[in-house]
Amino acid sequence: MSTSRLIEFSEEDLAELDEVACAAERITPALGAMEVENVRNQARAGAIAERVSRRLPASVRSQEMVYRSVAAELAGVTFTTDRSMQAQITQAVEWVECYPVTLAAWEAGRITRGHATAVLRCGTVLPREARAEFDAAAAELCVGQSVGRVKDRLDHLAQELHPRTLAERHAKAREERRVSVTPLRDGMSELVATLPTLLAEGISDRLNEQAASVIDARNAPADSGAEPDADANVEPDCRTREQIRADILCDTLLSASPLVDPTRDGDGNGTLGMIRAKVQVVVPAMTLLGKDEDPANDTTTADLVGSAPIDPATARALAGAVATWERLVVHPVSGQVLCTDSYRRTASMARLLRARDRHCRFPGCRRPAIRCELDHTFDWAEGGPTDVRNLCHLCQRHHSMKQFTSWGVRQLGGGVLEWTSPTGRVYVDHPPAPLVRFMPSGGGAPPPDPSPPPF
Repeated sequence: MSTSRLIEFSEEDLAELDEVACAAERITPALGAMEVENVRNQARAGAIAERVSRRLPASVRSQEMVYRSVAAELAGVTFTTDRSMQAQITQAVEWVECYPVTLAAWEAGRITRGHATAVLRCGTVLPREARAEFDAAAAELCVGQSVGRVKDRLDHLAQELHPRTLAERHAKAREERRVSVTPLRDGMSELVATLPTLLAEGISDRLNEQAASVIDARNAPADSGAEPDADANVEPDCRTREQIRADILCDTLLSASPLVDPTRDGDGNGTLGMIRAKVQVVVPAMTLLGKDEDPANDTTTADLVGSAPIDPATARALAGAVATWERLVVHPVSGQVLCTDSYRRTASMARLLRARDRHCRFPGCRRPAIRCELDHTFDWAEGGPTDVRNLCHLCQRHHSMKQFTSWGVRQLGGGVLEWTSPTGRVYVDHPPAPLVRFMPSGGGAPPPDPSPPPF
């Protein structure tokens, strides 16, 4: 099997691409400074509205009219709506008052608007008095990371700094689960279910798996020995993946089984009905032992990989329901995964790499490892070994880019990847930082380092 590149850039193309990338490097900080200047200006508008409203009678309507008037003033000169501008002013005020470190990093071009928005969103769960500490740490977490990569770390940081444990807040939030219907135009409505994150992700994952099965069955070649049915008047299935997901959801909820299952017979669900959602959950030992109820141990919160933290009670319930366990041995200080307790080498390697990578290892990609492929960094066909030092998770999109374009990658050890773009720019991608770490207590000397991991 040939592994030669199918796509190559000419020297002229690479030179022009390099110019475009250099321009992006120059423009991005300047753009950030202009955006922050606009944010500060909008925050001044909010301060004016606040000052004027204080001089008015304590009427909610009067005060609201002040904010609307100020927003309309800015909307007129920026060619937007007053509703949109009022929302922007509210957001700008919060950035200026609660996240000055993040704003400064954005202004300096060290992070982007997307990072600042993620910090703002994740910090909303915190009381205002806890946001200063979150702001300082969050700004540094964002530097050098894509927005998608840093979101889950910001979520966990906010959980760690919250004065109440996630278990307490989840118990309260769970009481608000509901299903609502919002009428739309043209005879359509929007069905919204507010659920615990684990259930919502599981439902979405199962719909994805079932839709994929429908599409596979639809695209399967017809049996060449079968005679065409001249009387059949069946319209070809031209539905999109999202349309199929919506149809399966309706069929399942209305009939308790997906009727669009092409393998279903009179005895019950076919292959499609047997599909179950698959999620990857990291459960720290302290959570299993029930030590997470102490706020001091709230960093032991379990993690739904690729999404968000889950409450300890749900994590323990999941742990009690599984038939087999996969134990990971980690460095007591750094949290680096060292090995697993599986005897079979190939299965152990797969588990080890899934725990190390957690998502696609192309810079900026966040597709969970359970939805990626294990790829040989140095092609197996060219003599690359099947070894954890030569394997990493890549999603289909970036696996294809590595195979068919001039993007190159090599492993530097410790799971660190060095990617080289067609223009020669180098991007170093580190394994995700562990979300759970156990630090030595009592101020004593840290435990000795165990042997370094085999990768």
